[in-house]
Amino acid sequence: MAGMIWVSDREAGIRLLWRELLPDAEVIAPDELESRLSIGQRPNALIIDGTQLLSLAPPIRAELLSLPRVLVCTGQLLVSMPMDLISGPGVAVLAKPFCVEDLEAAAEWIHGVPTAVHPDGVPFGVLVQRRRLRRPGGRLLTR
Repeated sequence: MAGMIWVSDREAGIRLLWRELLPDAEVIAPDELESRLSIGQRPNALIIDGTQLLSLAPPIRAELLSLPRVLVCTGQLLVSMPMDLISGPGVAVLAKPFCVEDLEAAAEWIHGVPTAVHPDGVPFGVLVQRRRLRRPGGRLLTR
């Protein structure tokens, strides 16, 4: 995907990760994102924290979700997110915590690499973490 990519996340460490992974992207703090949006600036693609996206005014959020590519990075369970945030051909979700392979897939997707089609035939670009074995109670198994 050609054009401007913005990355905005509340966590400085996540912003640093994206800065290293996507040197062509502008990595900005949440207040800078809101400033740019308030004066009508828009990127071609956006990587944004899920909580941050939910905090935006609904008209701005709807406008952002119509961008060619929006990657929502979230620690929330997908089932707890509003369906209109995680459906559509231009929207993908990267679940926290994520691994290197997840980040690589997300970087390819944000640059326009075609995505899979949801089994129902509806375009659905959701990037989820690798399946990890867990103990009852949610703790990861160690090998």
